[in-house]
Amino acid sequence: MTACSFNFFILLTVYLSLIFHPSHGFMVIQPQYQTVNPDGSASISCEHTANVSSVADVRLTSISLNPSERSVLCQKGKKDCKNITMYRENPNKYLFILLNIGPEAMNMTYECEFTVTKGRLDYTNNGRPTTLRAGLSTGQNKTEDWVPRLPQPPHCYELIWIPIGLLVLIFLYSCVITSVYIKLRVTKTNSELENSTYVEMRKAPLTVNPPVGIYCG
Repeated sequence: MTACSFNFFILLTVYLSLIFHPSHGFMVIQPQYQTVNPDGSASISCEHTANVSSVADVRLTSISLNPSERSVLCQKGKKDCKNITMYRENPNKYLFILLNIGPEAMNMTYECEFTVTKGRLDYTNNGRPTTLRAGLSTGQNKTEDWVPRLPQPPHCYELIWIPIGLLVLIFLYSCVITSVYIKLRVTKTNSELENSTYVEMRKAPLTVNPPVGIYCG
């Protein structure tokens, strides 16, 4: 096996592992937008897709827009979460209830983070931050608050890497084919040179005919 083909199989293995096992095999799902209730409260659900029975840590982080700063608002095991209540709906889903939301909190986004344990290793992954939206005033229709939130689709940048990876694989495959073809041509040429016989070609001497006599009668 040539060095080029060996590198090809290594890159293929790494690429497939990244495509089919993104972020260690699980995703974090949270709503893209969440409406604030008239009483100044809102709930953000955080859910993971890992095939585990327990969660090592779950936290909600606020991200300010200008300047960009991160601050942990509440996490598993923390007792003094200010204006936030957290409870577990099921082993894969937690709910954070934000209270007394003011104008400053509306200018932030909120990110869910899970840490799960597989075997003896801990894996951490983040969701796509949630943006708060102003709620409906008293007396208006609140149907929107009761619409179930569907899981967000995978990030677009993950889909972009698929055609890029395919192009890389095609290039590496062409490299392997070219390397094998050149190697076969060189081997065939060397074999023909070893089996060939050198024959020296010499010119034959020219034959000089004797002069023809002239007969006189």
